[in-house]
Amino acid sequence: MAKRTEVLLVKDVLKLGNMGDVVRVPPGYARNFLYPYGLAIHADGAAKRQIEVLREKAAKNETEREAKAQALAKTVNNTTVQIAQRVAQDDELFGSVGTKEIVSALAKAGVSVDGKMVHLTDRIRKLGRYAIEVSLHKTVKVTVNVEVVNSDPNAPSLADTLAAVAAKKAEREAAKKAEKEAKASGVAPAEGEAKDEKAEKSEKAEKPEKSEKSDKKPAAKADKAEGKKGDDKPAKGKAADKKKG
Repeated sequence: MAKRTEVLLVKDVLKLGNMGDVVRVPPGYARNFLYPYGLAIHADGAAKRQIEVLREKAAKNETEREAKAQALAKTVNNTTVQIAQRVAQDDELFGSVGTKEIVSALAKAGVSVDGKMVHLTDRIRKLGRYAIEVSLHKTVKVTVNVEVVNSDPNAPSLADTLAAVAAKKAEREAAKKAEKEAKASGVAPAEGEAKDEKAEKSEKAEKPEKSEKSDKKPAAKADKAEGKKGDDKPAKGKAADKKKG
């Protein structure tokens, strides 16, 4: 593990510590960043004696910051700010809204916050009303309502636009559902009709064959009967001729 050095923070350093904290950091980080910018000093014996003084001062500053944040929270919580954006289609934006745009909108409303204080999980890409959490202090959080509206002055209101989009969505879903139900109800009868049709065809195909066979038998018997009758007549004629002679 790389060697680390102890430094005494004389100012709050994000993700490192608050003023008065003694922290261990890589020597290069202390030498190239913390010391030159007056953020920390080497935590030697003399510096350590200053720790209590600095910590008291840090605690006082922290209390003041928290009190200011609490006071600001009373006016900022549930504040609504509007951000106008160009719209591509329906409620889809041409671009998107991020932390920078929200910080700018809050600044116009008289609320000064840092971008890191705004908790935005993903950029906003649609018109609408969004509840965004903002940390005014590590113990004080508020909710800011951000309305992303159409920048076109002739466009319908946000409420009307969202209602129209919701209606279109409902129509599309209803059409899809109806189509799905139609397909589902059409498959079973089609299969049943196909089976019935096959059965009917097979029955029709079998019946003519049987009738044809049955027709052939009587015809053959009739032919035999006629043949016998024809043979008998000449025989009787010959017998009559013999008697005459």
